[in-house]
Amino acid sequence: MGRIFAIISTILGSIIGAGFSTGQEIFYFFSQFKEKSFFYIGFSSILIFLILLYLVNIRIKSRIILIIFKFYILLFSVITLIVMFSAFGQLGREFLGVSRYIFTLLCFVMSIAIFKHGLLAVINMNKVVVSILITALIFVFLKAWHKNEIMFQFESLRCTLPKDILNHLIFPLLYSTYNSLLAFPVVNGLKERFCQKEIKISIGISSIIIFFLLSIINVMLLWEANLQTSQMPLLKVEKNIILQFVLITCALLEILTTTLANYMGLSYSIKNPKAEFVIIILSLILGFNEFQELLRKLYSLMGYIGLGVIAMLSLSTLLLKDRRLK
Repeated sequence: MGRIFAIISTILGSIIGAGFSTGQEIFYFFSQFKEKSFFYIGFSSILIFLILLYLVNIRIKSRIILIIFKFYILLFSVITLIVMFSAFGQLGREFLGVSRYIFTLLCFVMSIAIFKHGLLAVINMNKVVVSILITALIFVFLKAWHKNEIMFQFESLRCTLPKDILNHLIFPLLYSTYNSLLAFPVVNGLKERFCQKEIKISIGISSIIIFFLLSIINVMLLWEANLQTSQMPLLKVEKNIILQFVLITCALLEILTTTLANYMGLSYSIKNPKAEFVIIILSLILGFNEFQELLRKLYSLMGYIGLGVIAMLSLSTLLLKDRRLK
């Protein structure tokens, strides 16, 4: 069980980044659809499970497709790093009153220091951080529910499809594609330490936990309509100073774990440490931009590109099977 817990924590740590732990991502991709958002959350969780399972088993034989895939992971890692650096700085400014430039630089220094200790350090950090975050979120949710601060009428849910269903479905598609590919370098690295069966079981459990966490965060955001203009709405749900501090600390640590996941993405795509460091520095400089705008524009863009990459990989797998059958 200890090995499964380590894998689950590492997968969740790579997915639960700035957008997830601050609530901005959940609001943008799901909460805007009100009660229907729960169906889209379920759809996204299933897709994350299926895509990660597919990526674990994939063997890219074509050199051209492998180059394209590695280039996408490189681009993906750079863009996510920019958002993570920006989010860390925004948290420092919005909740601690510290210059976001100082906090952005702090994220860079801390992440580099942890990453130098290798994959084991990343796994151990995720085990602690993910456990604290899940415990804190559940406690905040149950506390609010018990005090009737949060009430959601589940009986109002209806399985009716909206007229513009295709426009609605693109959001869970982008979300699941983005987060699955975000976790890929980490899952790929775990294959060196753990067997495939353990990883597959962990992917299934991780998908269930993601659905559960997305759902409770979504309930809190839907109930607190006045927070929807905030860049970090989830962190303002809790009014208790101590619990809010715990959530802010968890968000900062989760941004660090996602930053580490993207360093692994760079290592997967580039074998030159000097080039890797230069890219990290460029990401740091671009990370001084506003968090909310970066997240909304860049995450959607990478989701669209990711859909194309997964379609390309699926097509190459089908063509390979056809050749074997002939």
